[in-house]
Amino acid sequence: MNVKLHFLATIAISLIVTMALATVAEAQDGDVAVASYPIDEYEEPRVGTVPDKAEWRKIPNGLNLTWASRDVHYELHRVPDVPHQESATISVWRGERANIMALIYSKRDAGVLKVRMTNWHKHGERLNIAAEARFVNYVITDDYKACGDHPVDLAAWLVPDVIDLDKPHRVPAMETRPVWCTIEVPRDMAAGEYECELEVVNEKDRVIESIELRMIVDEHILPEVSNQKFHLDVWQQPYAVSRYHGVERWNDEHIEALRPYLQALGRAGQSTVSTILFYEPWGMQTHEPDRFDPMVETIRTKEGEWRFDYTIFDKYVELCAECGISKQISCFSMVPWDMKFRFWDEASASYKFLYTSTSTPEYRDLWSSFLDSFKAHLQFKGWFDKTYIAMDERSEQEMLNAYNIAHSMGFKVSLAGNYHASLIGKLDNYSIAYGQLAYLSDDELRCRQEHGSVTTYYTCCADREPNIYSNSLSAEAAFIPIYAAAKNLDGYLHWSWINWDEHPLTDSRYRLFGAGDTYFYYPGNRSSVRFERLIEGVQQYEKIQILREELKDDPENLALLNTILNDIVSATVVGAEWGVMVDGVESFLNGGYK
Repeated sequence: MNVKLHFLATIAISLIVTMALATVAEAQDGDVAVASYPIDEYEEPRVGTVPDKAEWRKIPNGLNLTWASRDVHYELHRVPDVPHQESATISVWRGERANIMALIYSKRDAGVLKVRMTNWHKHGERLNIAAEARFVNYVITDDYKACGDHPVDLAAWLVPDVIDLDKPHRVPAMETRPVWCTIEVPRDMAAGEYECELEVVNEKDRVIESIELRMIVDEHILPEVSNQKFHLDVWQQPYAVSRYHGVERWNDEHIEALRPYLQALGRAGQSTVSTILFYEPWGMQTHEPDRFDPMVETIRTKEGEWRFDYTIFDKYVELCAECGISKQISCFSMVPWDMKFRFWDEASASYKFLYTSTSTPEYRDLWSSFLDSFKAHLQFKGWFDKTYIAMDERSEQEMLNAYNIAHSMGFKVSLAGNYHASLIGKLDNYSIAYGQLAYLSDDELRCRQEHGSVTTYYTCCADREPNIYSNSLSAEAAFIPIYAAAKNLDGYLHWSWINWDEHPLTDSRYRLFGAGDTYFYYPGNRSSVRFERLIEGVQQYEKIQILREELKDDPENLALLNTILNDIVSATVVGAEWGVMVDGVESFLNGGYK
């Protein structure tokens, strides 16, 4: 079967599975499609390869359990090329969310197994420290890393990325199964060395294999996520959740379905709430049933005046605050991609669109009326000072026109887009494309910092690496915040987090962009290796900020830290070198300088 036919066959199989698991009712008048998709249980995909029986016959009998590198995409049907490692050591700070990966594999069917972490112990004393082990599931990806329509002639392959729910898992013969282990290091934990075990348990609850983990806890303490300096700006998609969970938009069931996802994002240190002012600001680049409805209803009265309803906006902002996301409210957008603004027309009792440009009187009339009303509402709620009128990849002139209107009414303005010298001194939050950062001078960045403006960067489909595609090496996700620290930036932005399509648990490809570009958190409140590595990088960013201050009295080690960070900025890194670089930085930050 040639590659193209193989790809089409894969899609067909995926659609059959999806149709068997999901019944989708046709949406009417913009309402959400009511659907039932797999959440707790689903069938893991199988494409691309088959086991080499001769290779598997060479491995030892019984169940093989070993610690392994987080930087490697271990192939499902290949015997992993790793030395057998019965013990491992990790170095952490207090308050850190630490991760390590293990592998399970066997030449024969191992049956249904569970994995668990034992209690930590020190000198015989057992301690109650939150630690968990979960199987990692495979998802379909391919080698596409670009913008535009996703090609249909690329070979599909499986990548281990879905950190599954805490439940048993069958380990068939001749398959490699990663296990993701997470330790939440208490903030009040005494510095020192601790030990625990990763255990594999059969259906009779009998331990059949175990390996040891040693943890060296440093005396340093990471800040609470609410106090971290890193500005994490991951844009949310609440309508994918309502569709996938089969609930009406913004009813109580939708709110409760959203809550665990937003709590996970809040625990990661998310800074911003993504709100939608007008219908579909991004030109329908997301999955068709999940078009972005506005969170503010704009109404043109029979008298020709503008009126605004903030009920949904308030509900979402308050929900995010309950989940720990409250530093900034980003409001999209004064400059949507197709420059049309939907409103409810009372005279005709129907939705209509205003097609305009940023230089017209009609545009100024709409936005002056809206911003005047919006400002009063935000001030009443106590949210005005943290609210930003947000735009995404708009032209310099459009930004200047919108800025002049918003700024004249006291609003902060943000942009994710290319570098423009004319905007450097104006934008309160400026996320510059990764490929454009070379244009930002040190003096410009310093001036923005002195004025309290936020400066971050973002990656997108234009960046092959580093990125957080499903086919990206996971170390790239950890590298991204470290690079922000090296460039003295405030943080990182990504345009999507849970923009799922019809089969996000089994196939990360989408009709546009590189595989996995539209999401890196999975349905059922499943994290991903990519997401956990990004959190890891955020924590390294915080360590760098702390050590930069602390080492001012240690010029030798401060110079060494600065050399490491300068090398990050200047180095040309590809492939496995991402992991080598990240591991080197983490080794230094976790005590290598002492």
